[in-house]
Amino acid sequence: MAACNLCGGTRWRTLEEVGTTRVVRCACGLVFVTPQPERPSIEQAYDAGYYRPWEEQARRRALIWGRRIERVEALRSPPGRLLDIGCGRGAFLHVARERGWEVSGTEISPYAAKAAGAARFPVVEGEVWEAGFPAGAFDVVTCWHVIEHAADPRRILQEIHRVLKPGGWLVLATPNLEDHIFRAAYVLARRHAPPLYEPDERELHLFHFSGRTLRALVASARFEVVEVGFDRGAAAVWDKRLVNEFAYLWFRLTGLNWGMALELVARTPGGSTDEDGEVTR
Repeated sequence: MAACNLCGGTRWRTLEEVGTTRVVRCACGLVFVTPQPERPSIEQAYDAGYYRPWEEQARRRALIWGRRIERVEALRSPPGRLLDIGCGRGAFLHVARERGWEVSGTEISPYAAKAAGAARFPVVEGEVWEAGFPAGAFDVVTCWHVIEHAADPRRILQEIHRVLKPGGWLVLATPNLEDHIFRAAYVLARRHAPPLYEPDERELHLFHFSGRTLRALVASARFEVVEVGFDRGAAAVWDKRLVNEFAYLWFRLTGLNWGMALELVARTPGGSTDEDGEVTR
């Protein structure tokens, strides 16, 4: 029996069953799939077919990447070294490099890593801990909708902490388990709740985070969590964007984050401060 990635416990209850696979909620609140798929099946899920819709959504996704780099630069301006984990074919790396960042990426999909390399982005195929980056190599690490697909999110976060400079920034987005507004819209349209695990779908979500469990997991990797907020870049198709914008309005009015995805900002301890107490870079 696999241990929980957050608390290490083995006390959980089953939420869904799909064949021999279960979606469970640990006593600590983390929701995850058990048993986990083997790594080759995870890698093969993100082939050329997976990325085909991205080509059709290129213009809309460009707006998302633009919003994401602005979020990063609200924290730390270029020049600097930026690592994008799960970089796909390099769309965000392209935007960041155009803005003056020295970029690197990691990607477990052989197809996507080769495509990014062909576009002359320095991308390592494999997990971030396999890349061999030196400690303290990066000013910023981004992780856009990646950890929910990973077999070991804690290990990813621990390695991010190692490769960030003191006072370096992590900006991360992941789907929101408490996406109540989207779930209500889904039920109205389809007459059943959206499943947490669909092995035949394009995306394999192996972990589901609430704001609380995401904050706890990142803090367990020795980060200082600055903010867990609303990710407005979670949807590229019009109907989901409409629902997410309504959820954003609800968030602004009530403070309740029922949107489709979470955006977390954290940093490593350290860094010097100026006379006004602001962290210098």
